[in-house]
Amino acid sequence: MDSNKEWFADWFDSPYYHILYKDRNDKEAELFLNNIVSFLNIPTHASIIDLACGKGRHSVFLNKAGFNVTGVDLSENSIVFANQFANETLHFEVADLRTFESKTHFDYAFNLFTSFAYFKSDLENKQVLNCFKKCLKPNGTLLLDFFNAEKVMQHKSLCETKTIEGITFNINKFIENKKIIKRIEFEVDGHNYFFQEEVQLLNLADFKELFAKTGFEILHVFGDYQLNNYQETESDRLIFIAKT
Repeated sequence: MDSNKEWFADWFDSPYYHILYKDRNDKEAELFLNNIVSFLNIPTHASIIDLACGKGRHSVFLNKAGFNVTGVDLSENSIVFANQFANETLHFEVADLRTFESKTHFDYAFNLFTSFAYFKSDLENKQVLNCFKKCLKPNGTLLLDFFNAEKVMQHKSLCETKTIEGITFNINKFIENKKIIKRIEFEVDGHNYFFQEEVQLLNLADFKELFAKTGFEILHVFGDYQLNNYQETESDRLIFIAKT
């Protein structure tokens, strides 16, 4: 871990991040996106910006579904990978969501699979939400998908070991200073590596305050990828549909 970089800039640009999370459930992701597209009744050729797009798997899926998509991510390596899928209606670019200013305005902005609240302060969270707002057309729609902090806090610690592609990842997850922290340690070719993920534990009330301060109106709150209603202690996710 490079102490001079913010944790997400260092970890997300590492090849080991993509190895650890290589088995993420694409079917679940596609089910969620299909449900959202249907619920929002998104018209063909609508414009969508995928904010924190990673290697572009969701952007590619949305583009194949008939939408004009732009994916944005801080990781240069991820965008280099994603660009192999680029076409006339699918584009990618590197950007920090705290300072990003899009030259285009979109019908929809998607921020998927807990790609928010990586920062040290609410000020930075507001900067990101203001970026989302500036990306949208008037009366544009934001989809923001986060974990349910209330449920996460019921299971405050976890230690596990995963071996993937011959690498044994030792993972220690715990709660500290209103953040969920995941420490990841492993060895490759005699070199010891250490990375740490830190995500703020934002609950429904926190998001309501952040949205109100940045000019978003919450229209719907879901608790899972099947779009069932949010239940404070039971739901796995905290998913917002909001309007500018």
